Amino acid sequence: MALVVRFTQILEFLVAKGQATEMQLSHLIKASEQTVRSVMTQLNQALEDVAVITRDKKMYRLVVKDYDELALLLGGGIKAIADFNSSDKRIAYICKVMIELGGYILIDDIADELVVSRGTIQKDLRKLGQLVTLYDGQLESKPNCGVRLLASEFGKRLIFLNHVYDYYQYELKFDSDFFDLLDNLYDKLKLNQIQVTTFERELLLSINRIQAGHIIETEIDNYYNLVNHNEFLNDFFIKIENKLNRNLTQYEQDFMAYPLNMNNNFPFDATRIDFAFINRLIHQIVMDIDEEYPIQMNQTTLFEALKFHVTFLLNRTRFQYQEKNIFFKSIQNRYPFAYQLAEIAKESIKKVTGLVISDIELNTLAIYFELSLSKVRIDSTKKVALIANVGTAAKQMLYLQIRAILGEDIVITELTEEAANQDFSEFMVVFTTVSLKAISSNVMEIQVANLLDDDFITTRLRTLKNSILLDKSKVRMTMTHLNQTYSENLIQMMGDLEQQGKVDSQFAERILAQNQTASTIFENTFAFPHTINVGSSDIVLSIGLAPKDEISLIFMLAVPENLLPNWESDLVKVYDMIFEIVGKPELQYEILKMENLEQLQGLLKRKGLII
Repeated sequence: MALVVRFTQILEFLVAKGQATEMQLSHLIKASEQTVRSVMTQLNQALEDVAVITRDKKMYRLVVKDYDELALLLGGGIKAIADFNSSDKRIAYICKVMIELGGYILIDDIADELVVSRGTIQKDLRKLGQLVTLYDGQLESKPNCGVRLLASEFGKRLIFLNHVYDYYQYELKFDSDFFDLLDNLYDKLKLNQIQVTTFERELLLSINRIQAGHIIETEIDNYYNLVNHNEFLNDFFIKIENKLNRNLTQYEQDFMAYPLNMNNNFPFDATRIDFAFINRLIHQIVMDIDEEYPIQMNQTTLFEALKFHVTFLLNRTRFQYQEKNIFFKSIQNRYPFAYQLAEIAKESIKKVTGLVISDIELNTLAIYFELSLSKVRIDSTKKVALIANVGTAAKQMLYLQIRAILGEDIVITELTEEAANQDFSEFMVVFTTVSLKAISSNVMEIQVANLLDDDFITTRLRTLKNSILLDKSKVRMTMTHLNQTYSENLIQMMGDLEQQGKVDSQFAERILAQNQTASTIFENTFAFPHTINVGSSDIVLSIGLAPKDEISLIFMLAVPENLLPNWESDLVKVYDMIFEIVGKPELQYEILKMENLEQLQGLLKRKGLII
């Protein structure tokens, strides 16, 4: 494995977890512990003043010195040291040659240039063939001619930016006053370092492509250029035209401006957004969610919460752009039900636009759904204090992570270190880089470093308010031991519920119909069949334990047709509990050993899932 790949794997793991054992890293990079120690020595040298990885009794910990530089490293800077033992770098080189030449290349010529076998290049081409389909491209082979890339100019530029540029960067051969123009633009637009880096790399690429005669001549669909009327940017484009001695098409300007259209931290013109389309998209999302999980998602409220986020999401997805946020991690385990709703939204977006959103976007969507669900679970003012002496880019990432944890409706008050000993009683949580002495027992204190620890955050937040937990008295819960096949177990559970008068006479028919049209099985071991219970106002949950069958755990939920308004939060909490169990095989194993409902409820209470 190429050294740069190991560097990236280890660094991303340590950023996500904060620490790792030597054995964990050995499994991660598929190498001996001795090799791990060698790689860590080299990685520390590569990190220089950005960060240091300490080792104590085979435990490695990441100590960040410069969060801004670390974000840039993870954004591609570390790839510059890769060699051709790296498949990614070979693919980058092949892409570069194909894009620049525009014609066929011979496999043997590439193999000779990179000093690898023909078979190695053929394997790389198979990977490349899959990769370019993400950009509506394809590889075309022709006997005695070789292979070439077929893609639009827009697609070629995205491939270059996302898969080549980190390895092969362009330089502009302009006089010094051009770079003065750039610096002046950055100053006027007040761009942060990450925005500057992104804007500069796409500008260098665009100018090189334009100078070579390759122009974007068609509109970029599913993309909103919201800075089209920015006077500083327009003035800059005029000066670029003078430098190039040619006019820029509107589509070229749209492309060059895209780094400023990826999020809402730059002033934008909202009138250029097609809100009617965004509303239709959100309507589709609400419809699809309601079809799968009967909860009250208010479309108007959701539209107001999501209208700008979805706009920028479409922009980012169209450009295959992913923000480099070193604090952001998957929230699937943290908010499993919200994540499930985001999965549905992902399919809705694909259905309407044809775009496939990334895992990072999926996580961000889940945050918004968690916010909506949180308002159902508990309606309380969230005031948060932040005491953190870090750079601007790092602070932005901290803000995002805090909002990912607590929701977008929180009020964050930024305080100086001098205020560390003040009264914090008005705040729910204080995120800090310094130790607080005067903090009340009713106020949670979380060290900024612990933002890297999902389990820590989840545990602390759960203990903060018991009101987020399910009250077992609000649910008519039963438990059954099963010993047949999954289909037979379903029939038994539905029959028992009907016989007990807990569900209507067509409940079983609807469950079986759902089983034919939608997947209710998770991880091949856990089933969650659920449907409306006509005429009922009770939440009914039947839990089936079938340790001898492949589908060993069944949670059958009867959703009340006439759910009382003040009971809606309890239904959401049921979903929360179920999807948290879905993601924890070890807990499922413990549940299977329970002998009766009382034991099961005791276990769920000890695990912090019910009260």
